[in-house]
Amino acid sequence: MRMDAQTLGYYAQNAPDVLSRYESVTNSLLPIVESGFQKGGKVLDIGCGSGRDLAAMAKMGFDCYGVDPTDSFVQASQTLHPELKDRVTVGGLPKLSPPFGGQFDAVLCSAVLMHIEVRHLLPSALSIKKCLKPGGRLLYSVPSKRLDIVADQRDANGRLFVSGQSDRLNAIVEQLGFTLLFNTENLDSMGRSEVEWVSSMWQLN
Repeated sequence: MRMDAQTLGYYAQNAPDVLSRYESVTNSLLPIVESGFQKGGKVLDIGCGSGRDLAAMAKMGFDCYGVDPTDSFVQASQTLHPELKDRVTVGGLPKLSPPFGGQFDAVLCSAVLMHIEVRHLLPSALSIKKCLKPGGRLLYSVPSKRLDIVADQRDANGRLFVSGQSDRLNAIVEQLGFTLLFNTENLDSMGRSEVEWVSSMWQLN
């Protein structure tokens, strides 16, 4: 059981262009990470892409690790950000065993869970829960608006973007013993007017 094959195929086939786009902007979630995650805590970035956010979090003083399902992203993240050497490995949702010894103080899952089929959301949330310490925090971000979907919840590149994931995820993680700290709306980091985001911070009881 893996993330949507068409979506993974797009990222693998277009890695240089995608990585360049990621590296050209700053994630608007970083101020939330800095204020909301335990200072100096052990953090896992699920779907870490180019390693951009991991490198930024390392500069904030976090003990950072990442996983990504795309092999070329795992390699590139450590080339682009040498401080991440041996801190990024191949892995992804819905089936993710806790990497790097688990016991994370926080998990970041930015712009990932919209690529997960509805039937795989519960296994994904369970995998994330297993990565966290009691009292650990989860921050995820999914689109609240996406106007470039052409058919069957896919964009012109064939990537899966399941709408309405925030409400589904909120219900699931609450059932798994998390407490909602806050929801917030975010403009798109890449400046796309057709895309908006909603982010949620949770704490594991």
